[in-house]
Amino acid sequence: MANVFLSYDHDDLALAKAIAVTLEKAGHTVWFDHHIHGGAQYSQKIEQALDAADAVVVLWSERSLNSAWVRDEAAEGRDRGKLVPLTIGGVSPPMGFRQFQTIDLGAWRGRGKVPRADALLKAVASQAELSASPPSDPGQAIAPPPLPVIAGRRLWWPAGAAALALMAAGGAWWWSQESKLPVVEVAAANPSTRSQAAASDLYVKLGSLAQVGQGKWQLIDGSARSSSPDLLFRTADVGSPVAPKANLVLLDKDGSLLWSREFTTPAGGSEADLRQQVAVNAGRVLGCALESKQSGGLDRDFVKLFLTACAALPEASSEEQVGMAGQLRSLVSRNPKFKPAWKQLLTAQMSAVDLANNQGEKGAGIEQLRTDSQTARSFFPDIAQATLADVRMLPHASYAQELALYQKAANQSPDDPQIFAELMSPLMRVGRMYDAVVAARRAVQLDPLSGYAQTQLVLALAYAGQIEAARTELEKAERTWPGSGTVKNAQFAFHLRFGDPRLALADAQEDNIAGRDFLKARIAPTSGNIAKVLSSIGPVKAHPASYEVAGIVQALSQLDQVDAAFAWIVNTPTDELADVSYVLFRPTLANVRKDPRFIAVVERIGLLKFWRESGTWPDFCNDPTLTYDCKVEAAKHAS
Repeated sequence: MANVFLSYDHDDLALAKAIAVTLEKAGHTVWFDHHIHGGAQYSQKIEQALDAADAVVVLWSERSLNSAWVRDEAAEGRDRGKLVPLTIGGVSPPMGFRQFQTIDLGAWRGRGKVPRADALLKAVASQAELSASPPSDPGQAIAPPPLPVIAGRRLWWPAGAAALALMAAGGAWWWSQESKLPVVEVAAANPSTRSQAAASDLYVKLGSLAQVGQGKWQLIDGSARSSSPDLLFRTADVGSPVAPKANLVLLDKDGSLLWSREFTTPAGGSEADLRQQVAVNAGRVLGCALESKQSGGLDRDFVKLFLTACAALPEASSEEQVGMAGQLRSLVSRNPKFKPAWKQLLTAQMSAVDLANNQGEKGAGIEQLRTDSQTARSFFPDIAQATLADVRMLPHASYAQELALYQKAANQSPDDPQIFAELMSPLMRVGRMYDAVVAARRAVQLDPLSGYAQTQLVLALAYAGQIEAARTELEKAERTWPGSGTVKNAQFAFHLRFGDPRLALADAQEDNIAGRDFLKARIAPTSGNIAKVLSSIGPVKAHPASYEVAGIVQALSQLDQVDAAFAWIVNTPTDELADVSYVLFRPTLANVRKDPRFIAVVERIGLLKFWRESGTWPDFCNDPTLTYDCKVEAAKHAS
């Protein structure tokens, strides 16, 4: 008999119960999240159940198709070779799951017997036999474990969010030993009515964060002080309804300044948007402050430096992060056993390497990153950011090794949102666009206060072809982190390829002639404008750099110049093309992928070998409009 994990949308609970009863009557043990009791750790229980399962039965319905959690659990079942998919209401499984034989339950509404129950029981019994059978070849290499895109459904507890979990983490340097909880006071900085209202709003919003943090810190209203605070927020509304503006400061219990920031909104922004900004930043800096104390504390001057960097990094652009690296390096040189600063420094230096690579300056900053990561490991051997730094040291076509390093990083720090936000990139490099979206959503779950995680989700959705979903998430980011570097970058990237080209044109650099011509052609795709793009790009170079190819082939394919795009791809050196393989799977290259010549391209950069050896084929192979069968075409290139 089998241990069965049943995945479904909560609105399909009646159907799930009927399916569970059918399986249990046949002698199988069925687990579904209805079994989780109040107070249980939701994600941990789901992971344990998936680990123990012989079969993962997934009920695809109109509702579950839109559930990231069901898709996540289904991916676990697929990657572990345990998937038993069911469909109902005439839906088709989402891309990435259509290659599996599916049991169709028709229009069943949960009454009476489960349709095709015999087929379901047979499939589950078959999975049980496979789980019980030893490998046919004992010497065969065991496949690596699936990437930790952790399953879950509706996270009503903080699965380790960078800020929220830190709020919950404790530490006892700034707060009384009697309560063992940090006491945080919120009050207006002046007696004006607007400032009083702003303080009240911040108190309510931080109160909801405290609830998410499971009551691990104590919030008090400064207008009715009942205990001595350890940290104090003071906010002042210094704007007007038509021009919202506010200040926020964080003070130590003795009244000394730890952190401060001024908030404004772009033209047309509302007071509600401004107050949301203030609350999100207050939550984030509070998490940073508690992390500092949990890690042993810093001298007052270094606390200010750390809080400024820690609070700013999640919404800073790559250029802004690079500027913080020097300050953070001076911090760790004086405080080498302060782990949070090492994490921030390695993150900033990785941004420096990535930015240089994107600008065609190969290898710039890599030796400094190597030195920083080696030094960090000498104090903290399992620091996950050093493992992420190792990714930057790999050759460009090291797809399996790259994913293995992200697996290692996730094992070292399973609740670190940075790992999942970055995981988006290597998954896209091998064409797993949906899995990249799952990873990006996981990062947002882990740190809902991070502008970086939110904008990574925007880009993951856009590059997976989910344009309207990406637009919705971008609007959310624009309201919460207006004007921040990471949001500006996401706005430009989205509108450059998918959104309003006029908005991208307004932000395009004046010296980027080809880019500006491309945007004009998107606005008005006349033959004359397209000819200008081709003229701006110029003839195919013998050995173009990867950063040139990334932009050029997207533009050419998007303007339906497929042969011209292939000409650039063919002339790009293998190593350079592998460096930007993620571009090959974006919606802008759909016309290129539909051409059978594409298989020769991915064979040259090692992706065909990776897909064969991993057994996981890219999402585009399930595209019903594809003019060829991936595996059949790939067989022609078998070595």
